[in-house]
Amino acid sequence: MSSDKMEKPTDEISNISFTTLATEDSDKLDNIVEKSYNELNNIMDNWCKNHEENYSGGKMRGDRGEHIENFVKFVVNMFNSEYDKNIYAVKGTDDKKKLIIPGTKIEKDHQVDIHIYKNDIFIAVLECKAYLDSCYYIRACNDFKLFNKFGYDIKKYIFALEDCIKEETKVFTDYEHDNICDDIFYMLDGKRISNKPIYDKKHKKKINKEKLTYFIKSLQKLLINI
Repeated sequence: MSSDKMEKPTDEISNISFTTLATEDSDKLDNIVEKSYNELNNIMDNWCKNHEENYSGGKMRGDRGEHIENFVKFVVNMFNSEYDKNIYAVKGTDDKKKLIIPGTKIEKDHQVDIHIYKNDIFIAVLECKAYLDSCYYIRACNDFKLFNKFGYDIKKYIFALEDCIKEETKVFTDYEHDNICDDIFYMLDGKRISNKPIYDKKHKKKINKEKLTYFIKSLQKLLINI
């Protein structure tokens, strides 16, 4: 006796499954973007509040550096919770690598701001800055080169709120350092203006959500899609 219920062709079932997975993945990514946007915006609002309370310049610089590192760590670790993967970020100060010159006992502790792991394997580093200028960029590239020289096969990125480096300087530094930096992620539009600090409420900039999304999609490619 034939059934009135018609079975779906296998390829149609596969297409539906793929669409469902793609939708779920998109929802996870959107969730990370929204939480990241809100978290970074709250951080910047608190800077403005602290500035109004006459924070000292040194205290503000120290807090901003720590808060940006914590934010990047927060974003990376969200991939662990959203995707249920063994992914985590740690501060480099808690994860120093021993660089030893072969054939000697000469060694040096080395780290950058954030170290990223997948399945307990060290896969990437992120240098974090409130703004990126030529001095900071050269220093970061030198730190990245040391990882290469001592055999670390990792991705190397910079996360910065504001851009403060001339394009010609960046191009020359990239040429000099063999394009050691894999990517730079800026969150705010325009160049940094030193007398218009973004922690002053009058000069606070809006987070560019497209740039934030690009950063998070780049992490997704690194952590999930490969």
